[in-house]
Amino acid sequence: MKRLKITQRLFILFLMMPFFAVAPSFSQETIEESTEEAYKLEDVVVRGDLSQKNLDASSSEVLTSEQITNRVYENPVEILGLVPGVSINQYKQGGTASSLQMRGFTRVSHGSDAAFYIDGIPLNEGDGYADTNTVNPEELERVEVIKGPVSPLYGNYASAGVIHFHTKNKVDQQHIKLLYGAYDTYEGSYVGGFTSENGKTDHVYSFMTYHTDGYQDNSDWNKFNGAARITHHLTDDLNIRLSLRGFNSDWDAPGWLNEEEYENTPEKCVNDANGGSKDYKSGKIDVDYMITSDSKILFQMWSYDQNFVRYYAGRDEGVAVGTNIGNVRDFDRLVYGANISYNFLGNVLGRKMSFTAGADYMMEDIYRNRWRLTAGNGRNKGDKYIDYHIDFESIGLYTDLNYQVVDPLKIIIGGRYDHFSGDLTDHLLDDQESSMEDTDIFSPKGGLMLTLLDDRLEIFGNYSRGFAMMSGFAEQAQYTQDDWDPQIRTQYEIGVRVRPVDWFIGQLVGFRMDTTDDFIQNPVTDEYENAGETTREGIELAFDFYAFDFGYLHCDYSYIDATYDSYSSGGISYDGNDLPRVPDNIVNIELGYNPIKGLGGWVRYHYQSGAMLDEANTIKGESWDKVDANVFYRFGNLQRYTIALEIQNVFDEKYPATQSYWSGATSYSPGLPLSAYLSFTVDF
Repeated sequence: MKRLKITQRLFILFLMMPFFAVAPSFSQETIEESTEEAYKLEDVVVRGDLSQKNLDASSSEVLTSEQITNRVYENPVEILGLVPGVSINQYKQGGTASSLQMRGFTRVSHGSDAAFYIDGIPLNEGDGYADTNTVNPEELERVEVIKGPVSPLYGNYASAGVIHFHTKNKVDQQHIKLLYGAYDTYEGSYVGGFTSENGKTDHVYSFMTYHTDGYQDNSDWNKFNGAARITHHLTDDLNIRLSLRGFNSDWDAPGWLNEEEYENTPEKCVNDANGGSKDYKSGKIDVDYMITSDSKILFQMWSYDQNFVRYYAGRDEGVAVGTNIGNVRDFDRLVYGANISYNFLGNVLGRKMSFTAGADYMMEDIYRNRWRLTAGNGRNKGDKYIDYHIDFESIGLYTDLNYQVVDPLKIIIGGRYDHFSGDLTDHLLDDQESSMEDTDIFSPKGGLMLTLLDDRLEIFGNYSRGFAMMSGFAEQAQYTQDDWDPQIRTQYEIGVRVRPVDWFIGQLVGFRMDTTDDFIQNPVTDEYENAGETTREGIELAFDFYAFDFGYLHCDYSYIDATYDSYSSGGISYDGNDLPRVPDNIVNIELGYNPIKGLGGWVRYHYQSGAMLDEANTIKGESWDKVDANVFYRFGNLQRYTIALEIQNVFDEKYPATQSYWSGATSYSPGLPLSAYLSFTVDF
């Protein structure tokens, strides 16, 4: 019945949208150039730049620098809260990556469901964990958010979607931001650079330092981010770029609260042994060569090295000294890879066409160690119970074609082939070696887009298939278990975009994601079986209104129905139940005024409904909403200054930043109460 209601809602809204599109235009100005007309091949410098054009027939979003900056983020993953249909599970455990929900998958950045990149370098680790804290929001040019396995440029981890952070390659001014606010939070950021006198070399540098005491006890967090990008124009057709990045983070963490603590003492720390550290260093070389005026070759070679340590301890009150209450994780990872692609943007047989074909390679060298943490012994390590080394290799081939078959109709066809192999050495079992069976996967993609009414109405649809490997604690089974197949995710998407007048844009999207061969652990054998099937489907509706010269109103609503179709664990069937931690309804409304000079600001409202927290659907989380607001004043001419005050949780509502259920109890991470942050920015 719930699925029928979704279909009815989508059908009715879909029929209504074209009527909006034929409304009379109240402006004589020409609509802005389409993405297709504005795109220039010489601007394509990172894998995915040209293919973004081929994502017109999908619900993919691009967040610009203007949308991202002038906001306060606890960590960069919160940027994605600006995207319709996305909800953030803010763990608030210091430098530990928080997760998010997208397309009904709730462990995005904490599992194998979505791919994260920064300038073409993957952030996902072997088990799917992706730490966005290496990103400085002030240096971003844009963030691409691809929903579902639509793009053939991305393979592993990309079944629920892709989040790609693109930083600035050239700047024409210096940017400094200073911030101070609640819980002794302070941040200093610089993004700037210069072009050499002969115009041959562009320099971009960015630095960020950050500290907070945190709302809860034992929540101190310090991090530093630094990056450099130097582009040299060897000739008019040949460019080479060197990119370097470093990141360091040290933190304490409060742990997870039970319901009584959440309600009565939300500032409490469960165990002051919680915390961790991370060190990250990366380097990348890009070469791009214009073969002709409409074709280009891109080559990228990169590597990064990181160490991640996390102390994860449960409560030790009333627990006998020496009892196991957690673990210490010490992970080392050295990764290197390369990518080469051919890109074409021009006319074939008198019709516009874009085409990308390429190959990528990645090699991971991973060491994973875990020790027990015991009650009464703080961060002192107990017995070691995990010590293994992984070599994991992946090769991908991809192609993507966008062709204007007739004037109103584009056809988009793509595909990707992935090959995986790897070995695991278990040092606790006398260096016993295990090898995963070589895995080959082909993922087809396709879409159509119909453009009508002088580009004021776009109707699109797409089909795409992706996959997911094992993640988390199942990662080891990927090598030691003989019989398993990747999980298969298939998405169907249909949508319409309208711009009846220059001051209004609307989009309606309906999607369905079917998964098969989901991993379910057999409680008798402890092996993971390809035995589960699930369905995720929903609607995403967004409107943008523009008033005066700088005013705007954004509204988006998402409805998600995520259910088990075939899923049994421990002899219990969960068929027909809701998947845990997926909110049915998500609403965002933002009203703002963003002038070049003078007084401006915005107010943002967010609501999400409570989700089932357990597989049996016996425990439901709470619905919550909050309001954030920002007021700023801009002044200056050649040097532009901005003073901004941001208030988070204006009405001081109690809400769970995340809530979950395990071991028979509900756990919480509390959201921030009313909190204020003052910032000063100068651009010169």
